Amino acid sequence: MPAGREFVAVATKLLIPERRSGLVERPALIGALEAGRTRRATVVAAPTGFGKTSALAEWAAASPARFAWVSLDDGDDDPMRFWSYVVTAVEGTAPELPDTAARRLRGPGVSIADEVLPVLVNELTTLAQPLVLVLDDYHVIDEEEIHAGVQYLLERLGPDVHVVLSGQIVPPLRLGRLRARGELNECRAEMLRFSEAEVAELLNGAHGLRLAPDELSALHQRTEGWVAGLNLVALSLRETDDRAAFLAGLPVDDRFLVDYLWDEVAAQQPPDTREFLMRTAVLERLSSELCDAVLERRDSAEMLLALERSNLFVIPLDAGRRWFRYHSLFRAMLLRQLERYAPETVADLHRRAGAWFADRGDLRGTIEHAISAGDWRTAADTLRSSWLALYSDGKANDAIGWIDRLPAATIAEYPDLALARGGVSRAMGRSVEEVEPWLERVEQAAREAADEHERAELTAGVARLRSMLRLGQCDVGEAVRMARAAVALRPPDSPEVPSDSYFLAVALFWTGVTREAETRLRDYLDTVAPGEMDVRRVYAMALLAVAHAARGEIEAAQRLVDEARSTIEARGQTEHPPSELTYVALGIILLARDDVEGAEDELEHAATLARRGADRVEIAHAMLWLGRSRVRAGDAAGAADALDAARAALGGAIVPLLATPIDALEREIRAAPEAPATAPDAGSDGFSAAEQQVLDLLPSGLTYREIAGRLELPLPHVRSHSRRIRDKLGATTRGEAVTAARRLDLI
Repeated sequence: MPAGREFVAVATKLLIPERRSGLVERPALIGALEAGRTRRATVVAAPTGFGKTSALAEWAAASPARFAWVSLDDGDDDPMRFWSYVVTAVEGTAPELPDTAARRLRGPGVSIADEVLPVLVNELTTLAQPLVLVLDDYHVIDEEEIHAGVQYLLERLGPDVHVVLSGQIVPPLRLGRLRARGELNECRAEMLRFSEAEVAELLNGAHGLRLAPDELSALHQRTEGWVAGLNLVALSLRETDDRAAFLAGLPVDDRFLVDYLWDEVAAQQPPDTREFLMRTAVLERLSSELCDAVLERRDSAEMLLALERSNLFVIPLDAGRRWFRYHSLFRAMLLRQLERYAPETVADLHRRAGAWFADRGDLRGTIEHAISAGDWRTAADTLRSSWLALYSDGKANDAIGWIDRLPAATIAEYPDLALARGGVSRAMGRSVEEVEPWLERVEQAAREAADEHERAELTAGVARLRSMLRLGQCDVGEAVRMARAAVALRPPDSPEVPSDSYFLAVALFWTGVTREAETRLRDYLDTVAPGEMDVRRVYAMALLAVAHAARGEIEAAQRLVDEARSTIEARGQTEHPPSELTYVALGIILLARDDVEGAEDELEHAATLARRGADRVEIAHAMLWLGRSRVRAGDAAGAADALDAARAALGGAIVPLLATPIDALEREIRAAPEAPATAPDAGSDGFSAAEQQVLDLLPSGLTYREIAGRLELPLPHVRSHSRRIRDKLGATTRGEAVTAARRLDLI
């Protein structure tokens, strides 16, 4: 995937599957589904091959509602990827919605529960017409965080949104409350089974078999209306010369029916078709170009269309018949046979598929097929060149997951990937305990490296990353020492590497040694071209902007902020933790221009990003400037909250750059007038009515100013309510208050 803008969805996963001509229409089933749309959700649960997807596609074609569709697969069992697909599907189906949720999701380390889902719920209250969200094949989801998010949606979505969860099992959600309130529509295997009349229409109508009534009745009984089994039977009956013998030998138990019919289906296909089916089964989705590349042939377009015409379980994914997929049951059979009869071909097939995706810049396809092929070198080389771009594009979890799937021997051969793994984890705010084992791997590789240059690169890389770890823990003196060590580790005749100077500059900035820091940052920006290492370039510009703004050089600061924001927005990094310093700089500029309201909004955004990145020195810095803006806005109580949060982040550590701002904010708070008191109005939960209103909006992601506007309350009152809410819940931050309130079922 080219470096760039935002989450890029596989388009075919968001398409409502095309209905093939000649399929049996099921008006009674569709009527039952449509009638259930007045409820909050529909659960469609049945084993493979019962026609769940076909029924939902028929419903989508008949319903007046708009349908947002996500076809899930194993790779979607990741919260960031799952919700990115959901948000993309919803916002693509309802273009009148803002893209706030999508922008939030692009931030690495974003709290989906607290920062994305409330925004998505709020967006969906503004729909122009009803919408149905279909999550097909939901049974592939095991991640508890995803289930919790879906539960949140089900409990809070408005009446214009209906959620469909379709899969092989009933999803592991708390559905009892919805069921008890009559808000759950359920469609199980019994509803999906074909009736005798539908069996007759399928076999004698769609398949043209001209079976006698007693034969149809026997098949209905043997298959119990299982549509996949019926289609497999139809394929076999078209080819057999002795229908009576075939029907007499048909297993009654559908657990054995698939295995029994495999030989019947496969054996009747020409060898070329059989080979095409088995070998393309390594692909989740098929196009003629991809199949040609993988099978090294030129007639895949004709083959795919012929397979579709013969009803051989090939499902078109777009109206133009460019992309297809196999029925999941059929693909599983094909893969089993491929591994049984031609296991030696599997790696080569995956390797060719990976090469095809690589030619098109599709990182996911490239890496996934390389790993499936056991082609660790290609996977590692691709990750080595793309991990920073993946992080910049909001794919940090993907990068971490892929690196974790590489064998230990490959990591030993590519120790820079272990360094990347540690660096991405640190940037995502993960614990030192998670990062350290990766650094130890790099140190081991450095000790064993025969090449002096490689040894210096690895050792310096570890020193740089440990410098950033210490800085994040507010140990700025040790951060500078380690950053200088990274520079000194270079051989005497080796030129200074830009990244060494950059990390040293960052550490120096927080010690107040700004002259050397600024010189190094400018040199870095002059050395590294735009488009390369943009995450670091943005951070360097932001540090310089903060330094200029603090000296009152507002125009110089504004130019740097403008360039940084242009890069941030072009690359879709508005929600990346490293972007927070740009918003701090912008907030300082706006304060200097007396735009207190604008400054507070930018600084609240900065504080949110800083907390997401879990870098304590950045959290403290953002909170101190947020406190300054609150004092200027007449909100001394909110400023005191910000000062307390800054001190909590520092944990008693001394950060030279922040010592003076702490003292200044203390003086400003003491000099500020007290906020007006509000009348108590205690409710049954211990909260006043106004406090409960504020509490209800705390998970929304709205700033306090936006909450004040929505509730038509003065901003200082909202701040006071929020502080009292935290006190009553025993919380120190807004996020902790939301978590506690949810645990107590208060929101």
